[in-house]
Amino acid sequence: MKSPSKQQQAPERRSIDQSKIAYQKPQPAGMVPDVFVGSALELDGDERDWVPQSDTVAFRPLVLNVSQGYYINILRVRSSGVLSRHRHSGPVHAFTLRGRWRYLEHDWIATPGDYAFEPPGETHTLVVPDDVKDTPTSIPTRGARIRRCFHQARARDQAL
Repeated sequence: MKSPSKQQQAPERRSIDQSKIAYQKPQPAGMVPDVFVGSALELDGDERDWVPQSDTVAFRPLVLNVSQGYYINILRVRSSGVLSRHRHSGPVHAFTLRGRWRYLEHDWIATPGDYAFEPPGETHTLVVPDDVKDTPTSIPTRGARIRRCFHQARARDQAL
């Protein structure tokens, strides 16, 4: 039997950590669903994940969002030399995953772990050094990629 002099203790109440409860209110109207790509940086995985652009250039799309005008892919170049002269209508954020590359218009060389920002509208010429045989780079991009044969356009414009 319990002694009447001792007060009975209330059971211990545990406080709920609100930071560990999933958000349960409505999300914004028109919001696109989230995207999860497992093993996104597995660069030597299934070849079917890569879309060929040429014999030596392919890309692995991670997100293609037409309604909001952006895409994220991994560009893989498996040859050296000048790849293309182009520009983008929106900003580009490039993360080098392996290999090396550069633009003729700049004095830097991107190596694994490097980040490069390309402002909208800048024309640049992508070059992979001669001793590099594989250079995947992650490229989140907003807007269009505009590849143009500038010398043909100049000749056409002069003929007008």
